[in-house]
Amino acid sequence: MVEADTPGITLNAEEKKMGIKGSSTRQVFFNDVKIPVENLLYEREKGFKIAVNILNIGRIKLCGGVMGGAKASITESVQYANEREQFNTPISSFGAIQAKLAEQCIRTFACESATYRATQNIEDNIQSLMESGMEKGEATLKGIEEFAPECAILKVIGSEVLDYVVDEGVQIHGGMGYSAEKNIERSYRDSRINRIFEGTNEINRMLTVSMILRKAQKGEIDLLGPAKNIAKELMSIPDFGNSNGTPFSNEIKIIKNFKKALLMVAGSAVKKFNDKLGEQQEVLMNIADMINTIYLCESTLLRILKVSQNKLSDQFDAQK
Repeated sequence: MVEADTPGITLNAEEKKMGIKGSSTRQVFFNDVKIPVENLLYEREKGFKIAVNILNIGRIKLCGGVMGGAKASITESVQYANEREQFNTPISSFGAIQAKLAEQCIRTFACESATYRATQNIEDNIQSLMESGMEKGEATLKGIEEFAPECAILKVIGSEVLDYVVDEGVQIHGGMGYSAEKNIERSYRDSRINRIFEGTNEINRMLTVSMILRKAQKGEIDLLGPAKNIAKELMSIPDFGNSNGTPFSNEIKIIKNFKKALLMVAGSAVKKFNDKLGEQQEVLMNIADMINTIYLCESTLLRILKVSQNKLSDQFDAQK
């Protein structure tokens, strides 16, 4: 830990920014700064592990934070759409505006579902490691580190969902959305930084794929086996069977097929580029978009299934 008044530290003036103007942003210079040994975090020469995990925590917290911003912007959009009239009719009654409001809600709900899922998985993982005898601090580090790909996914989808929501919020407000009189103008400016800090979205997309491939190389997850099975399946007679009639069976099947498509694309990319895949940034970005979309869709479906089961359970209890 470096105290602000440590000799050798100098600060530049506050920077003038597009948004988040209430926050402090200054350049920090270190000139022969000496840090007492008691200020050491974690272990000597292992500070990078702390720094990386701080990024993981920051990424998942960013997603949780922007969900609040998205909901606030949706509320403002709905209020304005109900108040603003064209041809003696509130614009909220027009299909084009309704579609924008609906899409704002859909994307926010999906992203929130993914956030709930990942945070619960991380919490369960930390608890499991502690129960196995691991010290709390180490369990927290390892528990979060194992879900680093999910943290990167959430950072990307969260920041881009908020960007979509505030952008459509400005559009719903029309000319007033461009005026500093309305909160949506500030929300639009404040949102933009989220795609840059905690690692740009481009970096996080490529990180997601590289971390998953690294897990596969270590044998922590099996990608090659399922990819080969998909290749065999493509050469066989396709299954045109209908759904089995269970709730959301079609949606479950769609997500399974989406995963198959991802494995097929990722497998082909690994086969074609081999150890040079890391240099194919456009390919990595597209694979990451597939991963992000699948994670969003599956998380949303899992949440809906859980809500549906809870409702059925409540109905059963009421009948007792």
